[in-house]
Amino acid sequence: MRIVNPTAGLAPAEPTEPSDPSSGTGALCGLSNSKPGATVLLETIGRRLMDAHGLGPMTVASKPSAASGADPELLDHLGAQYRLAVVAIGD
Repeated sequence: MRIVNPTAGLAPAEPTEPSDPSSGTGALCGLSNSKPGATVLLETIGRRLMDAHGLGPMTVASKPSAASGADPELLDHLGAQYRLAVVAIGD
């Protein structure tokens, strides 16, 4: 999984093999920026994705502080466990 800023778009990437859906523990996770309202926002998005597209349930992880970036270990863990991440950046 690659976490990107959707407001900036994606740079062209090298083609990769499709991910194995059986790898990891889930299809969808949320990454909270730890700002007030971020968890509620992500939980609401998760419910809507589940209802509309059958994605989920969504697990929500959090950065320790809104003032700092996510630890590389957390990003590696999420990338190994989930196929898609919704990141709260502008709540």
